[in-house]
Amino acid sequence: MKTVNYYFVRHGQTLFNRYRHLQGWSDSPLTEKGVHDAQQAGDFLADVDFAHAYCSDTTRAIKTARFINQRNHHPLPEKTIEPIAAFREQFFGYFEGANSVETEFKLYQQHSTIEPTLNAMTALHGIKAAIDVWKNVDPFHDAESYTEITTRLQQGLDYTFDQANDGDNVLVVSHGTLIRILTSMFNPEIDVSHSPRNGSVTKLKLRDQDGMVEYFGRVWKSSGESLRINQKIGIIVQTIMPIF
Repeated sequence: MKTVNYYFVRHGQTLFNRYRHLQGWSDSPLTEKGVHDAQQAGDFLADVDFAHAYCSDTTRAIKTARFINQRNHHPLPEKTIEPIAAFREQFFGYFEGANSVETEFKLYQQHSTIEPTLNAMTALHGIKAAIDVWKNVDPFHDAESYTEITTRLQQGLDYTFDQANDGDNVLVVSHGTLIRILTSMFNPEIDVSHSPRNGSVTKLKLRDQDGMVEYFGRVWKSSGESLRINQKIGIIVQTIMPIF
């Protein structure tokens, strides 16, 4: 039975993250902090000998992947880092680029009396229900549903799994909501009601017939020690509105 170790990293902070704009298939450059996020992820993974490296086809993911590879003790040729559209963020359709705080309030206020946000909706009703709201409310219905996202994500996993050999380590630079969905697919008991931080690492051990998330949203301390934030396997509890 073949086993492949996936290290999913959320890209570094971008201008849209900083300004609280929804950023799915739209793109914006890494901030100075975003470069630092990527470099810290590279330090976290410096000793992991990657057989393959992938990223979504957004500029923020591609650049994050390059920074991570540069910090690795066994760097791959940069041209071998393969962008794959299957690992893109959730597409927000009509809402792409809109203010995330205002838009989430409008979308979720009828579903949550506590806090009208994606995080609160996920905590109350699960990630699938939270994602499908975007599809239902989009006047063009272009926003992706949970099923549409998981379908393309599975295609990406199938493709990369086929390229790997037993025991390989695989880097994938992707996005916050997609990593939450990935985690819910394999370990629904893990709390994904808060997004993993920029530059955090989620490890998936994937086998022929099944898979298991070993940790979710793990980050790197400046002292050089990996950090688990709580008992929910590394989730970071944020006190601000979610960013994507």
